[in-house]
Amino acid sequence: MNRLSRIVVALLVLASAGVWPLPVMGQNQAGSISGDKIVALNAKRAEAGEAVSAARKKLAIRRVIREGEALLKKHPSAPNRYEVLSILFRSQQVLVSLDNSAMNRKAFLATCKKLAAAPDEYAAIRLDADLLLTQAEAARQGGDSHARSDALRPLVERYRGTDVEAKVIRIAMIMALEFGNNRLVNDLRKVIAQRLPGDLDLIKFQREKLAGQVFGAPFIGTFKQGNGKTVRFPMDYMGTTTAVYFWSKDNGGLEDLKELAEAWKKAVADPKIAAPGRFRFVSINLDDLPDAGESILREHELDWPVLRFKGGRDHPIYKTYCRHDPRIVTVSPTGYAAIFMTSGRRSRGYERNLQSWLARQWTRPDYNSQLQSMFAGEFLVMDPQGIFDPTAPPEWKALVAGDSVKADKLPRTPDSVPEDKLRAIQACFIDPPARYRTPFAQMRANYEKADALCRAAIASHPSAPDLWVVRNRRIVALLGLWKLKGEYQYFAAAVEEAKAAVAADHPPGTDVIARFCLARESLRNADIDAESVIRSFAESGGKKASGPVLAAAALLALDVADRKLHEDYRRAYLDEYSEHPPMWTATAFFLDRYHRYWMYHPPFVAGWTYGRRQGHFLAIGEPEDAKRTLQLELKTLEGGMVKIPESSDGKWTVISFVASAAGNGYLQRYATPVAGRPFEDIHLIAAVLDDNADAARKLLEEKQKPDTFPTLLVPGGMQNPIVQKLGILAEDTRPNLVLLRPDGSIAAALSGLTMSYQKDNVIQNVIELHDEKMVDEALARGDLKEAKRLAFAYAPIEKPTPEGEKKKPAQKISIPHLRSRAKVYLAVGDLKAAFADAEEVYLAVNQKAGYISMRTNELEETEALRGTIRKKRDEAK
Repeated sequence: MNRLSRIVVALLVLASAGVWPLPVMGQNQAGSISGDKIVALNAKRAEAGEAVSAARKKLAIRRVIREGEALLKKHPSAPNRYEVLSILFRSQQVLVSLDNSAMNRKAFLATCKKLAAAPDEYAAIRLDADLLLTQAEAARQGGDSHARSDALRPLVERYRGTDVEAKVIRIAMIMALEFGNNRLVNDLRKVIAQRLPGDLDLIKFQREKLAGQVFGAPFIGTFKQGNGKTVRFPMDYMGTTTAVYFWSKDNGGLEDLKELAEAWKKAVADPKIAAPGRFRFVSINLDDLPDAGESILREHELDWPVLRFKGGRDHPIYKTYCRHDPRIVTVSPTGYAAIFMTSGRRSRGYERNLQSWLARQWTRPDYNSQLQSMFAGEFLVMDPQGIFDPTAPPEWKALVAGDSVKADKLPRTPDSVPEDKLRAIQACFIDPPARYRTPFAQMRANYEKADALCRAAIASHPSAPDLWVVRNRRIVALLGLWKLKGEYQYFAAAVEEAKAAVAADHPPGTDVIARFCLARESLRNADIDAESVIRSFAESGGKKASGPVLAAAALLALDVADRKLHEDYRRAYLDEYSEHPPMWTATAFFLDRYHRYWMYHPPFVAGWTYGRRQGHFLAIGEPEDAKRTLQLELKTLEGGMVKIPESSDGKWTVISFVASAAGNGYLQRYATPVAGRPFEDIHLIAAVLDDNADAARKLLEEKQKPDTFPTLLVPGGMQNPIVQKLGILAEDTRPNLVLLRPDGSIAAALSGLTMSYQKDNVIQNVIELHDEKMVDEALARGDLKEAKRLAFAYAPIEKPTPEGEKKKPAQKISIPHLRSRAKVYLAVGDLKAAFADAEEVYLAVNQKAGYISMRTNELEETEALRGTIRKKRDEAK
């Protein structure tokens, strides 16, 4: 038996492991094979497999094969012929195992090829044929173990979006682990994280196969509370860090609960900790107690929500996320939990653990507060340029807070809600970023006040034509209380108000908030197709969805942990509405690097690598993935005006927005590397978010070392619209950066939240990656002269040292610039120089990847470039 034959026989075991029930498809279409004939043929195949002797089994199987071939010959183009091919595949599979002759193997592979050509609706029955052909071809080509496992990459891509996508990923990962192909394992983990993060079977599979490794997965589940109300994770607790406490009366659970209760009560009572609003507990008792353990919790003076958990330790949720108890599973404000294997032993008491948990990044008050605001939909009732919804008709946008527009010029009638009442309601909603620093107790009071004012206005003016304005704000206030307190009663009240809002007359497009709320109500049904609900919400507004609809759809996708759907709607929103002023708050949130990093990250930072990874990714040179421009006027200390980007003279402009003239240390620290560029093409500006020129001048005079860049003032300070457009955050402690390209477009906007944790010269990284892009574009259009001009200016060739002189230290060349030079050398055919540069880049990039203990996209790209150059160099020898 030759090597290929052995591979085919071995793979029969793999194929037989995936026997699927025969689907019934296309049997009512014209020209189809009779469904009865297919069912009968499959029954004969099953019966043949039960024959008592090998000879009888072989004889019966051959009869099935002949009958199947006859059906295919008679109906060669039948749309459901693949069902017959599947029966033929299974029959020949058995025959080869009984008689491994060359003729049988050849016929079997021929059937595999026909079955592998089936469309996606037959993905389940074609999969095994695809697997066998893929591995047989890899064996025929003589590839090593890595090549064998890598051969499954196209298969993973082919089955994307099919019913067996998860199965293909599992098979590929098992082979990758068996053959030690760590790169494929990591790539498959990315696929799972991006496409199937909430698949419980895949979470369990990873947990079992990736022993000792930590990964993130959304905490998903639908439960009943003690009062009979439904709770759905992650939706109900999005916006607040949630500790899910699994416990039992046995296994030391009561003693553990007592210790935890004392520690929690102490934390709640400490005003310095201020745990409520940013951290909450949810109880899951494993004993199937009649009250789910509620009475025991109340004995300990704990008011935690109690979830019923029928089945205890046999429950799929327990086996997926917990596995030992008592245990706390921490769920981030974006719904993710850290999955890892532990012994279950606590090294420290709960009092110290709570102090640690409440000091983590995912429990920051401003971080949780911003997420609560977004998930409640506050941005939908706050126009940075006015006080009405971004969904409001144009005539309503004339009513601006503090504006002197006369009432008779506004679209109002005698039946309208009085303007003073509208303004009082709107005043309950605080503009960002002050909103995110507002204490939780004050926000709760504001929401409650808004609810009361709205109810009063609805009762007093039931026929007002602008009542939709009031209803929208009441819905958002109730959703805010739901997010803040985690109590279903507020959501239920919001749903009732949403139903009333939809039923009442309202201008077109102003029902987005109500439909957003009602969509959430539908999504609480665990049996519903969540994607269909969200797509229906997005499409109900017409052919082209509005900015508010797309933004809301993206948030709904997060409610059900559908990462792919969230990214689809986020992308659609940014492509169309990133410059839409009423939606600036949503745009800033969707683009913020800090939020992007933590959106799918588990609440786990043990070990030094996690801080390094965060710092690295927050400072990478990748530009923001939206097309935005910036128009801004800044004041000089002498009272003049500087217009951005008109004053840039075709250069890069880097603006550091700071709270005072004393707070521009980041620009001072990183100005030198930027200033050493071959072209004088960068303007640095410190922009003070306060237009008090005297105060700024005094602070500048007190500096021991003068700045090398100008300090300008932002007119109006924090009230300037630029604060909303850029999503300025944490400006009281960190600078907020914006980098403008020479054409005035925004390359990157980095909030103070991002700047708090990035660990590199982000200015240099962004600009130098853009330099490399310019070289790439010149090479792509065949402009070798321009590519050489740029590459050798950024990475000049070291000149030989004259005889008798001491060699000067080599000029340090950055990674993007050296990589650009390698590409130019490759283009001109200097393969020796190209490989030398590529090798130097690889060593530097590999060192950076080692520093954060993970393979980066930059490392993948650099290895590919080095491999291309090496191949061409070897071919030229």
